[in-house]
Amino acid sequence: MKEMKAARFAAVEEIEIVNVPMPEPKADEVLARVEYAGFCGTDLDLLNGSMVHIKNGFTKYPLIPGHEWSGVITEVGSSVTGFQVGDRITADVSLGCGACDYCRNGRYNLCPNREVVGSYRNRQGVFAQYVAVPARHVYRIPEGVSMEEAALAEPAATAAYAVRRAKIQMGDTVLVIGDGPIGQLAAQLARISGAAKVIVAGSWEEKLRIARDCGAGATINYHSEDIAAAAQRLTGGAGPDVIIESSGNQGALGQAVKALKPGGTLVLISWYQDTEVPVQLNNMIAKDCTVICSLASPNAFAPVLTYMAEGQLQAKPLITHVVPLESLPDVVKMVRAKKEMRIKILLRP
Repeated sequence: MKEMKAARFAAVEEIEIVNVPMPEPKADEVLARVEYAGFCGTDLDLLNGSMVHIKNGFTKYPLIPGHEWSGVITEVGSSVTGFQVGDRITADVSLGCGACDYCRNGRYNLCPNREVVGSYRNRQGVFAQYVAVPARHVYRIPEGVSMEEAALAEPAATAAYAVRRAKIQMGDTVLVIGDGPIGQLAAQLARISGAAKVIVAGSWEEKLRIARDCGAGATINYHSEDIAAAAQRLTGGAGPDVIIESSGNQGALGQAVKALKPGGTLVLISWYQDTEVPVQLNNMIAKDCTVICSLASPNAFAPVLTYMAEGQLQAKPLITHVVPLESLPDVVKMVRAKKEMRIKILLRP
């Protein structure tokens, strides 16, 4: 049996770099060599045991994490058509069964039999040299999009699905809370979707500068300014038409409700550590607002890859670190220290 190198979470707070059996693709799958794998906050939650899938028992240790990636096909299953060895690809994270009503309606992120790469039901992740995925969930990387940029297709697709659900109207003002990868990408995609003004709220001045360089019309540093008050000021007292909360911070959620324009739309795109999140329900009711919860990235990979190829969506400015897979323990330490500016860290298996 062939082996490959992988980073594995053996238990809570226990990372090991090990050799494991290389996956063998099923008839409807492709096997790909992973070129770049993105480190995500979800991976940190899996490591410390706070991730909801760990708590509810759908994910168990040991597991190989990682769900953002780009790679090259090295083998195709016997029933696969349309792909061949050498194709540059990326793939969905939520892998539906393909047969249930949710899958047939394109909502495979809700498939009751789904697996999630790098977490749910322990589907092998991409912190490894190779990964096998169903061909129906695979997307070719267009010409002109680098492998590094394509590794951000998953967070971009997650942001795109949320932006699509927000139903942004031409001329809307949109506030994005969170200056991490998904927040940065959501801000760009909101502008692509017709927003007249996009505001990004975050905590790092360097990240906010990148957001402005990528098209944000204004930024708010919540260390020096109240988000709700600043959002009101930047919208002439009206409040944003749409707010996308990508930080997962409970305090930011309260600020979003306070800042939102009456009749506006609030989109929640992140996991919250405490499932019992206090929300200002009366304020939400009084504003007659719409609250949308957005899960994963169904049907959104192809559009964001096209936006990247056309130069509308900028992923490269968000890549701040590229390190070997073996450096994962050091990456975890750096992220937790919160001393070094980072947006997207890519691992090279």
